[in-house]
Amino acid sequence: MKQNKYLIFILVIAAVLISSVAAFAQSEGGSITIGLAVEPVSLDPAGGLYIPEQFLIQQIFDPLVAADPELNLHPALATAWEVNAEGTEFTFTLRDDVTFHDGTKFTAEAVKISLDRAAQGTTPAAAAPAILTDYIETEIVDDTTVIVKFSAPRATFLQDLSRPWLFISSPAAIEQYGDDYGQHPVGTGPFVFSSWAAQDNIVLTKNPDYNWGAEFYSHSGPALLDEITFRFLPEAATRLAAFQSGEASIVQDPSYLETSLLATDPSVQVFTFAAPGMTSHQMINVENAPTDDLNVRQALIYAVDQETISQIAFYGLQPAAHSVISPTTWAYNQAAGDLYRYDPDKAAALLEESGWVDSNGDGIREKDGVNLHIEYPALPAYEEAFMELLASYLQNAGFEVNITKLDDAGVSEFGAANKHNILNMGWISRDPSVLSYVYDSANIDGGNQSAYARFRNDRLDEILHTAPQTIDEEARKALYEEAQAIIMENAIALPIHAYGSVYLTDASIAGFRFDSEGFPFLYEISFAAE
Repeated sequence: MKQNKYLIFILVIAAVLISSVAAFAQSEGGSITIGLAVEPVSLDPAGGLYIPEQFLIQQIFDPLVAADPELNLHPALATAWEVNAEGTEFTFTLRDDVTFHDGTKFTAEAVKISLDRAAQGTTPAAAAPAILTDYIETEIVDDTTVIVKFSAPRATFLQDLSRPWLFISSPAAIEQYGDDYGQHPVGTGPFVFSSWAAQDNIVLTKNPDYNWGAEFYSHSGPALLDEITFRFLPEAATRLAAFQSGEASIVQDPSYLETSLLATDPSVQVFTFAAPGMTSHQMINVENAPTDDLNVRQALIYAVDQETISQIAFYGLQPAAHSVISPTTWAYNQAAGDLYRYDPDKAAALLEESGWVDSNGDGIREKDGVNLHIEYPALPAYEEAFMELLASYLQNAGFEVNITKLDDAGVSEFGAANKHNILNMGWISRDPSVLSYVYDSANIDGGNQSAYARFRNDRLDEILHTAPQTIDEEARKALYEEAQAIIMENAIALPIHAYGSVYLTDASIAGFRFDSEGFPFLYEISFAAE
């Protein structure tokens, strides 16, 4: 009966989506408020890492090359490009009619400065350096021509350019603001950064001069909205309350229960997207006891019922995950995804094989007088829906679980200090190359310091370095399939759920559609014409 109700709910949401896509003509002008779960840390493309940063950077900046929702590439700030036979040099012809929000002209200098900064990263956790592995330089030929050079082939570079970490910044603003540029971003995009009230909101305003959007957008010229306010509302219930009171016209990841109840309300639109990339999973630390033992790591995975978590925590809106990569991602390895399923008896057998037993009947296993203890730093904004249920499954298997609730920065610091046993990670991406950001051992103590599994494996490192350089698609696919197998066979990832972007909007919002990674094109959004 529960499955039938779930199916009906999904069909209802599908009907809402179909009816909402083309129901309204659009108007220009007006302001909206969007409720977000997490506040960005930096809006510098060269320093960004987290989901809210990706969302906002895409509104303020433009790429050299844009990708449509089907991943076709289109001219953006670059009008044309050529790649040498080796895949190591990329020559771009640039637009000559673009200005930054500060009034300075976009030229080849901005491309060089932006890519040079991205290759170094401007924050410890920056995503950009991992994308620009083997980067040598950007050579300026003239104001409208650059050559980007690598020491090895870069199979994904053109697609990578369409991701926010490589978007182009104003050199004048970088010089003006220095280390504070991430709080004062200046790009060429459809919206201009206006203000940032810490722990409250960020305001963007329309760029009235914008006339260089990619050809696949639904209109040309400036954005349709005049102003967007992003409110930071960490609790799902708070975001829902803001939506129901009219304070916010759009909310990200609202309460899943309430979303299910609102699906048939004619004044509400529900939009969902099954995102590719890394799943939401717990990276398992191989250095700290007791998770330094393979049996214990495997027991953690066998102890958790992801299907039930999906239904209870997310009402089916976030699919259960069984691997480190989502099934909607290119090069997904089904065999790696089939290695583990919920099996509490198998978990118990593995723990007992390693000497962990409950000798005093308190429900917690121990060995040599030490409890089977797990340190779990959690970010409620992303984990609130499932963290207690996850802990319950582990406790049922005999683990003692200590949850420490922190913000984004706090979780990163906890992990960098190597105090954890499990730590949540996930990354929306159209390509499995994101595995290198958190599973390349160079990022344990160096790089972005986000390799929280602290797993050192020469073959995995070799794959993560080689795959982005591999031009042959089938060979590259095989490498990423092997990488997934190594990660799951060594039980360094406890999958929880695949990401499904969920947004609630009121019925007055028109033009809502997702990009290839599940972020709305705010440039296209407006109020419905009356």
